[in-house]
Amino acid sequence: MPPTMDISVIIVGGGPVGLTAAHAFSKLGIDFTLLERRDIIAEDVGASIVLWPHGIRIMAQLGLLDQLLSIGTGLMSGTFQTVNGKAFLRTSSPQLCKTNHGIYPQCFARAELISTLYNTLPPSARSRIHTSKTVTSISSVPGGGIKVLCSDGTSYTGTFTLGADGIHSVVRKTILSLSPPPITPSPLKTRYSLLWFSLPLLPTIPASSAFEVHSKNLCLQVLANEKSNVQFCFLYQLLPPDHSPSKKFTQSDIEAIISRPDVSSLPLGGSGLTVKDAWPLKSKCGITPLEEGIFKQEWHFGNQMVLVGDAAHKVTPTIGQGLNMGLLDVVSLANQVSEFVGSAGSSREKVLGGLDGAFRRYRAERLESVEEDYKRSGVVTRLTCWRDWRFKLFDRVVMPIPGVDVLLVNKVNSPIMARGLVFRGIRVEREPFEGRVKWKEKMPLLDKTAHDEERKESGG
Repeated sequence: MPPTMDISVIIVGGGPVGLTAAHAFSKLGIDFTLLERRDIIAEDVGASIVLWPHGIRIMAQLGLLDQLLSIGTGLMSGTFQTVNGKAFLRTSSPQLCKTNHGIYPQCFARAELISTLYNTLPPSARSRIHTSKTVTSISSVPGGGIKVLCSDGTSYTGTFTLGADGIHSVVRKTILSLSPPPITPSPLKTRYSLLWFSLPLLPTIPASSAFEVHSKNLCLQVLANEKSNVQFCFLYQLLPPDHSPSKKFTQSDIEAIISRPDVSSLPLGGSGLTVKDAWPLKSKCGITPLEEGIFKQEWHFGNQMVLVGDAAHKVTPTIGQGLNMGLLDVVSLANQVSEFVGSAGSSREKVLGGLDGAFRRYRAERLESVEEDYKRSGVVTRLTCWRDWRFKLFDRVVMPIPGVDVLLVNKVNSPIMARGLVFRGIRVEREPFEGRVKWKEKMPLLDKTAHDEERKESGG
């Protein structure tokens, strides 16, 4: 829809969260400009992304379900193994996820997900996305609003800036530089690293299954996407106590880790191969420190800047919650902003004066859920890496007890997903997913008359 609200948002960051914000603003009639520092939007970096039912539900509301299912692979089972390849738990948790919420968790190749999010935007929205834009400063302008300056000398003005620019967020750094003292020290801690590599799809590993090898201070996770014909391998490891957060990993570091006997001998799912066997088959690889933390200070600065996704909170990716959290941020923020701007009418002064309150309500709505996901992610990383004897005991003795995995899904995971948010200003024909567990927030539905008129206009 063409912009109908008298605000303009500068989105910094063209990853999945930033592009989802672009879709939402386009649907809600909010003008936006998106700035991405990379030369191309869908650069093939990173590995896989998992969307859980509450995340897929958001995408379905934006009209993207069919396109995403065409590139995603449903995860239907999980197998946990020891370093000798012995399975100590075969879980049907993903099956229960579908029973409870109507769809399996979906695994995507990151580059394909980003490409799909970009290509499904209307041409008018894509024209507002600019690449090779490294933001260097954000400042206020007389009369209200902000000005964003890029390293190539270009500048963009808008009502406020949305920081979807990840863990090294320029928007967050600007907020902190403008915040009054005392400045709270960074909450980010880096205790684990993640080495990832991708392989051609191995026929001996079912694409719909997740495999994990658990060991002391190590975990190997194997996921697949049959649509992309690729297998994703993730090696989590505890960093040494003297690890410096400023250390830059190199290819030599990667090769040194892979050549270690405790890593090279790890079994690769049910393939009969070890990491050493599969390493020569890799197409891409990388390593990154895994920061963990929630920025407890405000996620915004006045009415000028606000953060979403990893820019506001960072979790370990063991249970694949990062993008889902970012999508929920976008939903909450879009609801608060669009409802407030709609109630403020055409008064620019009222809009500028009330955005601060909308940003505060967004953070208040999201913080408890973010803290839950942060704790769950951290606990599971330490559980699968056997951080100490208590985690190992729970993983090897308690988890294999019949019914424990089902209990955790029903009592912990499903209630959290059931509280997933939806856009209150975007109406759809029907609820896309229904299961045994009811969604707490109902999807806004089109009335029959409006729906019939929409179909006539579209020729349907």
